[in-house]
Amino acid sequence: MTVNIFGVVKNIWTSNGKIKFLFVALGILVSFVYVGVFQETIMRGCYGGEENDKNCETGEKFKFAVTLVFIKSFCGLVFIQVLNWIRPEKNKDTTHWLYYASTAVANSLSMVSSNMALRWCSYPMQVIFKSAKPLSVMVLGLMFCKKYTIQRYFFVLIIVTGVIVFKFFEAKEPKAEQVEKRSVDSESDGEYTATMIQILGTGLLCFSLTMDGVLGAIQDKMRAVSRPTFRQLMFNMCLWVCGILLVSILVTREFLEVIPFIGRHPKVIWHLVTLGLADAVGNMFIFTMISCFGALACSVTGTVRKFFSVIFSIIFFGNPSTPLQWIGAALVFSGLLADAAFGKKKRKVAKGETADADVEKAENNDKVEEADIKKDNHTIQEISKN
Repeated sequence: MTVNIFGVVKNIWTSNGKIKFLFVALGILVSFVYVGVFQETIMRGCYGGEENDKNCETGEKFKFAVTLVFIKSFCGLVFIQVLNWIRPEKNKDTTHWLYYASTAVANSLSMVSSNMALRWCSYPMQVIFKSAKPLSVMVLGLMFCKKYTIQRYFFVLIIVTGVIVFKFFEAKEPKAEQVEKRSVDSESDGEYTATMIQILGTGLLCFSLTMDGVLGAIQDKMRAVSRPTFRQLMFNMCLWVCGILLVSILVTREFLEVIPFIGRHPKVIWHLVTLGLADAVGNMFIFTMISCFGALACSVTGTVRKFFSVIFSIIFFGNPSTPLQWIGAALVFSGLLADAAFGKKKRKVAKGETADADVEKAENNDKVEEADIKKDNHTIQEISKN
């Protein structure tokens, strides 16, 4: 008597929601922890150097953030194209190309600047800083006369306070490492350089947050006008990002430096491809989570994933931290969880009819979004079957 293993697994998957949730949540956690590890390895690691060379004096660093984002977006484009080959889109995309172009520009600037910042700040700092994305989205929304609930202002204030605490009480480098970076005769120059490095890294992260806010505002407007599906949005945005970054690589002649670097250090190809594939698989799990368990479960899982990414980075890469930084991180993640659970409730309106109309419209929009995501989830399930 033979046992149909695939049938047993399918029955467990469809009948037991807890196991399914744990599997998808674990997929998000593992995928994006891998993304964080390889992202930090590529942008902060040392290729060709000696084992104990912390300052990379005998090796060289990968400084090509544009190329990294291009490869990451190209892997996402290939993934979405595979989904389209398996199950072509039935609905015609009516979105104007200017929306895709503008979102691609904002997304490109955000990703490139955040990856460049890793050259001058740690990965935990990047994760915590980028967790303040609700602030940039809120500021851009207020500029377009969008209104938010009182509790959401409070939750965003908690997040911003946590980011400030995490940054202000950042752990200093050990004195031994500082001495290695500068000569005894130029102590003031070394302190000036360290300050400029902090300003540069923080400035890039602030610019990345600003672009996240612009991206969110454009996408809100785009959904209100044409409502593209997930695959249409991701395919066109990845396509435009690849096109913009490819032009940038050619114009700046970055490829003339990247190709020799890859020739000297072939293992960087493995790091780049793994980063792109892990990001694509992580996005697959995210949309499976949304379609099966809702946006709230996805937001909570994403917040937990960021927390584990920070812990893993501190343990694996030895990034220094202080107790006050942990308090700041706790404020950030608490604010994110509270904002996901309570910060997006529908605003009350004085006139009952208007409120009912707004609620009905919002519910209809949510149903359309859920239907679109479920279609894409069916496609994902077909891939896993094959």
